[in-house]
Amino acid sequence: MKLSIGNLPQSLSEDQLKALLVAHGSVTSVTIKRDKITKVSLGFGSAEMDEASAEKAIQALNGKEIEGKKIVVVKQEDLAAQNASTDKQKNLSTGQKNIFGKQAQGGGGNTGVQRRGGSRGS
Repeated sequence: MKLSIGNLPQSLSEDQLKALLVAHGSVTSVTIKRDKITKVSLGFGSAEMDEASAEKAIQALNGKEIEGKKIVVVKQEDLAAQNASTDKQKNLSTGQKNIFGKQAQGGGGNTGVQRRGGSRGS
């Protein structure tokens, strides 16, 4: 079963995260997402464990404080289902995309950008 793990401290390594999870059962893989350029942790990752071990890890680690941050451990399928339901609640009409928190408007027109300087065509 895949687990999503969030709110991780930037100093936490994959080995340290694996050590936390191994205490609750066998771990197949652990990854922490990192910035492509700086290689700094983005504060979330994923892990694969067998079902029974994953349930134990969720119960034990979800909300646990590590270096002053309470980590979040959930099933990846639950997280995907939650994201899908919030997308439906946004009620975006067909053909329109959410751009920077605003509904996309058709037609163009005034962009809201003020021009500098004098009159046009001079």
